[in-house]
Amino acid sequence: RVNATVTRLNLLRNKFTVDGAQLLVEAAQAKGDQIKTLIGIYEGQTSTGTSLVSEHFGDADAVLIAFDLSVNATVTSLNLYCNDIGNVGAEDLAGALRVKATVTRLDL
Repeated sequence: RVNATVTRLNLLRNKFTVDGAQLLVEAAQAKGDQIKTLIGIYEGQTSTGTSLVSEHFGDADAVLIAFDLSVNATVTSLNLYCNDIGNVGAEDLAGALRVKATVTRLDL
């Protein structure tokens, strides 16, 4: 018998709907602080660098990124340039940025 605890997931580049991504975020939030990332940002990582540039991320991906921003206090720089994030994703990102003021640079 194995008892494992999942703490990190990378769910980017899937074909979730925004509603599906929001359900995943709600499930992660229901686990308290057990889930540390839904997009693969590691604890202590201070910048996502250019790895999120031109990835064709959409609103559902932005919902997942927003979750990580809200739980990871070490991210200070986020570059989402040249993606397909619309109003819904931007609203989620803005909400996360209101909660965590550690992001000092955001490129869209």
